[in-house]
Amino acid sequence: ICGSRKDDPLDPNRVLGTEIPVDESEVPTHHPKVSGLLSYSARADQPLRGLPIREGALWLLSAEEEVALVTVALYVNGFCFAHKGRQHSFSLSPFALVRNCKFQATTADGVDLSQFKCFKVSLFTQGACLYFGVSVADFQDRQADEERSRWVIDISRAMRLVTQSLFPPFAILCEPLEAVAQTKRRLMAGYVVHHDDVTTASVLYCELHPQSNEHSKLALYENELCEVLVMDIFINERSTCCEKVGISCSCFSVEDHLFSTRTLAERKLWLRAISNVKVKLQNRAPSPTYEELKQYRYAIKEHIRASKGAFQNQAPMDALLQRHQQRHFPCVPLHYGEQREQAPCSEPIPCERPAEVAAAAAVAAA
Repeated sequence: ICGSRKDDPLDPNRVLGTEIPVDESEVPTHHPKVSGLLSYSARADQPLRGLPIREGALWLLSAEEEVALVTVALYVNGFCFAHKGRQHSFSLSPFALVRNCKFQATTADGVDLSQFKCFKVSLFTQGACLYFGVSVADFQDRQADEERSRWVIDISRAMRLVTQSLFPPFAILCEPLEAVAQTKRRLMAGYVVHHDDVTTASVLYCELHPQSNEHSKLALYENELCEVLVMDIFINERSTCCEKVGISCSCFSVEDHLFSTRTLAERKLWLRAISNVKVKLQNRAPSPTYEELKQYRYAIKEHIRASKGAFQNQAPMDALLQRHQQRHFPCVPLHYGEQREQAPCSEPIPCERPAEVAAAAAVAAA
């Protein structure tokens, strides 16, 4: 990953790493690439790695309606800045997003926030949201927009790299495993990151099943051998399924479960397949026959072939999150359906965190 400098041309299409094409037929299914439960720490206070890939001045919009100039250093797995004599460090996870926003308010000190090109970095599973801005007074309006875009794109690349570093090599598969009976009604399967709780995320092998008896399901296994079932998530015609809105964000939710995929194309494929199953449930379609299952699988495989480049693997890399030695999977999911993205508002939202990480990461109070 490489950052942008002020004099670099803006290139939103620049990608990370070297892509390695993987043919589905070349991916072995008899030797798992993951043994046991592959879990990582999702905490935002993990050490930042290496040297900064980008450093620069940004305006921090704090909860106290203060606008302070800070120097932000972006690393391959997070960012940091100093504020009021304290250093604040945030490591990224698959469950984070960055997006542009806009404020029309004026602070108590008379600072007009509409004169800043703002963006937010949301670590939404940690309860943290930070707002930064580029001052129009320091740049021409167009240059301020470009400077903000460079920051947003570079931060989103770091988020994508952290997410992709957690996945073992794999390809989306549609055919069931002959030796595993519970996979015989598989529509598609592949690895996803599941948010277990505020401190842990697990890489699970997810398998979508078609409609049957007024519901379908996502079966989540420890790995692609599908020998250890972690949980079933049942889907009915009223089940909620939506995506998180952010630049290059690959997160989506099904009911109270939050997931992140390796690429945006994979998120789109999962959401499209689940949506198609929900339509069949809403129309009271019967359970598909063997021939209909073959047709469904063929349609998914054709979509993957048509977008071959979007489903290519990244070069293998070390995980950018710390391993978590989780022995048992949490039985009760958190209710992420209640954590909706808020529209840009007229005043900054305070930076909030759970008690166990507040001291390490919250912006210092006035």
